[in-house]
Amino acid sequence: MGGERVFSLVAFRCPCSNENFRKSEKCFEELHKVACDKSSMSFSESDELKRTLQAQSQMLGWCVIVTTALLSLLTTCCASCQSKVSHLQLKFWKVYAEKEKEQMEEIFQLYATKLSERNLKCFFENKAPDAIPLPAFQAWEDASQLYSFSSSKQHYSTIHKLVEEGQKETNEERETMLDFVDRKEIP
Repeated sequence: MGGERVFSLVAFRCPCSNENFRKSEKCFEELHKVACDKSSMSFSESDELKRTLQAQSQMLGWCVIVTTALLSLLTTCCASCQSKVSHLQLKFWKVYAEKEKEQMEEIFQLYATKLSERNLKCFFENKAPDAIPLPAFQAWEDASQLYSFSSSKQHYSTIHKLVEEGQKETNEERETMLDFVDRKEIP
């Protein structure tokens, strides 16, 4: 059976209602068995029924894919039209965020290396550690918050906002460490 014939048979109705299958009275009873080749229908009827079911499922699948793509495009267009951020500003924002992320990774590596070197040196030389300036616990908490753009204040990230507005001062300066086994904070 040619592809155009199978395509023309697709009508999104029960394949057993097709005129080719009316001669088979057991079509409705055998429909669920066709895919497993356990049907008592003749090979030609069973094969044509399989092709019809396959064509219908492919058509349904493509309808779902096209509908999803169109809804995604529509949502993206509506979001862009309703956005308070211009296209060029959004482009700059994305570049800034990527550069900040790259540099933050480098700074993390640098400070983690300094801290681990200091700790190992102090451990093996059995002496008191030198101070390494690290952000306070509250600063880490503030920097970890989700950032949302404000048109009144042009900050491009939480770090940018903290630097521009200044970090919140905490009344209680405390060092914290994490007990990684229990995930509990130990003051």
